[in-house]
Amino acid sequence: MFEFLRKDLILVLAVAAVFLSLSYAIGFVTERDPTPVETQPAFLEGDRTPRAQSATTRVWKEHAFEKLLALGKPAVTKPMIVRAADNDDFYVLDWDDLRIKVFSPEGNLLRVFGDGKGTSAGGFTNPTSFSIAPNGELWVCDPIQRKITHFQVDGVAQAIAPQNAVDRVTVLGDVLVTMAPPGSSQLFEVYSPSGKQLKSFGEFLQNQSQQGIILDGGVVSDPESDGFIYGGRHLGVIAGYGADGGQRFVAHTIDGNPLPKVLNIGGRLKVKPYGTPAILSLSLLDNELYVLSGVHSDGTTGQGGKVMDVYDRQDGHYLYSWELPAEGQEAIVGSHYIYIRTDNEITVWRFKPNA
Repeated sequence: MFEFLRKDLILVLAVAAVFLSLSYAIGFVTERDPTPVETQPAFLEGDRTPRAQSATTRVWKEHAFEKLLALGKPAVTKPMIVRAADNDDFYVLDWDDLRIKVFSPEGNLLRVFGDGKGTSAGGFTNPTSFSIAPNGELWVCDPIQRKITHFQVDGVAQAIAPQNAVDRVTVLGDVLVTMAPPGSSQLFEVYSPSGKQLKSFGEFLQNQSQQGIILDGGVVSDPESDGFIYGGRHLGVIAGYGADGGQRFVAHTIDGNPLPKVLNIGGRLKVKPYGTPAILSLSLLDNELYVLSGVHSDGTTGQGGKVMDVYDRQDGHYLYSWELPAEGQEAIVGSHYIYIRTDNEITVWRFKPNA
């Protein structure tokens, strides 16, 4: 009888093994992701805690817009970043061929920088930000290659190796201000054009090195104040700094978004935001900081933003808002035009404030 039981047991185990194997093959049994661990970041206390805006509702102003240009295929296929130069030309990072293309406001292609060959002097693998110097030179950061590429106006490229990986870059006079990728206790670094690190600073959060993934955002240079302004995409926070690291202000946006939570899934960190991104893009003109919000004027949300909130560049207090003529993932305000980027085109608009 014992031998029969052994044979039956072996048969049962064999059938079970075959069933388990088939189950994996057809998807009944899969490896489950680890249970997410949710944590709530917190701001630092004292003068580094963002102050609330005194205004609690938006003040609306009317603008008149005239559409001048819609630039898409074949000129640009996958626009990812748009920036405006002082002379009204605009620069577009096209993810289709990993080149930065320069256009006149009329849509004429003027110059092309870089290529998708990461091994070349001007080649990119994963460009995440670029900045235009007043003289037309270009600085592009590529964190995967751990380099910043400097392009002269004629396209000659020279790569520098910063001390740490760089996720965002902006030119400020004769120095470069950079943002570190998530995981650093110091968000900003200042480099010389040769790549020498001059300073590091920028703390917003308790345990920032563990939860800094929520600090994703952008920086824009503020030459009038010899500094720059940071905008946190998920934080809903704007902050002004000097190139020496001195904090000028740190303030919530008009929406006052709560801090998002961080999900740790088997060592992989993800942001668990509250709704849409608070800050989609930043630009400066005269004494005003323009912040594209992910919230529409009627309170709804979409693939991009249509509301431009305006803040004082000196202390970050809210001034007023206006609605864009089209929705976009970025909207950059220049001296005469607004450049609105979607996933497949750039539109250029002439605008007249307070019409």
